[in-house]
Amino acid sequence: MAYIAAAVLAVLVSLTALFAGGEACNNVASMTWTAACQQTDRWEKLCQQTLQDTAPDTAEVTVFALIATRLAKLRYENTLSEVDTLLRPGNAPAESRAALDNCKVKYGSARRLLAGVSDQMFACDFSLARQEYIDAEVGVRSCQDGLLRLPNQYQSWPLFRKVSDDHELTVVAYLLGAIFLGR
Repeated sequence: MAYIAAAVLAVLVSLTALFAGGEACNNVASMTWTAACQQTDRWEKLCQQTLQDTAPDTAEVTVFALIATRLAKLRYENTLSEVDTLLRPGNAPAESRAALDNCKVKYGSARRLLAGVSDQMFACDFSLARQEYIDAEVGVRSCQDGLLRLPNQYQSWPLFRKVSDDHELTVVAYLLGAIFLGR
């Protein structure tokens, strides 16, 4: 978790320098992070938790979306590591293998998609970002759904909680992006 916090801080420093240097994206509003979070509907509390220690008080909305997006990508990497561990022989029951394989594939794709969204936002190119957010959310939800179809005992796995948390953060990142991308 310290690695993730350090990575987000590094992103924030680079974003602040970029956008403070007059490199803001055209037609993207600036607002407080609390105002941006108010637009995330029922995920407002998670949005606030995500941005309160990492975001500047006021910034272009792309900064807030980019922070949440990069944090989600970093969490995907952490979750993928846990999936890889569970896929090693003897670490998980055979009946869970198909669901774990699905998670590995879907998370790998979602990670690439959010990396692309980050690159696009950093370059103020939003042409594919909306759909890539949606595709990443669908991928993480597919993993979550696969785990839900397993017997109830698997829902107590730490992996299930991580995937659920990752899904919620993906939605927050998408909703922050939707402020300037549209839904």
